[in-house]
Amino acid sequence: DGGEAPGLGAFLARAAAATAVLTVLGAALGLVRDQAIARYFGASDASDAFLIAWTVPEMAATLLIEDGMALLLVPAFSLALTRRAAGREPGQPDTGSAGGTGEPGDGKAASAEGPGPDPVRELVAVTLPRLCLLLTAGAALLMAGAPWVVGVLAPGLADPGLAVDCTRLTAVTVLTFGITGYFSAALRAHRSFLPPAGVYVAYNVGIIGMTLALHSVWGVRAAAAGVAVGSLLMILTQLPTFLRLLPLARPRLRRPVRRGRRA
Repeated sequence: DGGEAPGLGAFLARAAAATAVLTVLGAALGLVRDQAIARYFGASDASDAFLIAWTVPEMAATLLIEDGMALLLVPAFSLALTRRAAGREPGQPDTGSAGGTGEPGDGKAASAEGPGPDPVRELVAVTLPRLCLLLTAGAALLMAGAPWVVGVLAPGLADPGLAVDCTRLTAVTVLTFGITGYFSAALRAHRSFLPPAGVYVAYNVGIIGMTLALHSVWGVRAAAAGVAVGSLLMILTQLPTFLRLLPLARPRLRRPVRRGRRA
């Protein structure tokens, strides 16, 4: 349809511009994060311990946010949206995609009230709880096996206990990055690109804030705790839009009240 092409092009241009701005901002905050850690801990056993623990979120981000989760879930959500559109009654408007500017809250919650269940809600109900259980188990195993992980990554480390503590704090990202990647895939399939693009801004803000606030009390553990806090902020950045576009509970329809006839 020639009438839709200009609107789609403008939407993609705005989404690309917003994504680029947030990506640059996230990278700049990453530089500030590195400078803060270097300033407070320098070249020391503490910074070595943090760098070992930093291996966990670096690997988790690649697998759960940037590559693996997107490759699996974006096609799944796109297929569910296609099934939803195919199951709508003729003339029923499509409210399942964000459209618009790609900003949080730009789209409306899906309302597939056809004869069958909503494929998107079904997908979330089946996959999200199981994914959370799997990721929670993985994070718990990593926390329990942190001494072994540190021994493999840095044999002969001067202070392995500090590295173990930091690794256990950053192990939270196995769960939080997985949920972040899930939300990002779902929102991108709904054409909502701004919240996923802002996750690394929130992440680095959490690390910088915790490092500045608690480095004198917790030492380098403050930076590791900042990784955990920042990863939670990544979820919170996307959660409102996710709940708006993919409500977990089907809204109840109010039945009309029948009034009896007067004699």
